[in-house]
Amino acid sequence: MRNRFSVGSYIVFALIAIGLLVNFTYFFIPIVVLGTIFLLYKYPPSSWRKVTMYRKDDRKRRNSRFRVINGSKRDGYDEPPRYH
Repeated sequence: MRNRFSVGSYIVFALIAIGLLVNFTYFFIPIVVLGTIFLLYKYPPSSWRKVTMYRKDDRKRRNSRFRVINGSKRDGYDEPPRYH
């Protein structure tokens, strides 16, 4: 089996890691700010409260029967309206 990376690439990765660790103080505040924004996006403050009351949708609904309400309209549709 052959290695994915050569020895030179491991050296470059090590130097990048050392450079980031040395200059960590410059990256600390942006990392904290971006991490806070990401956490607030993922878990918004409105989801922190526990809902103790039941929701209206959770109640069981009783199915009502279909009823036809008789109107006061005449049977003839061709006639003009009584009151104009």
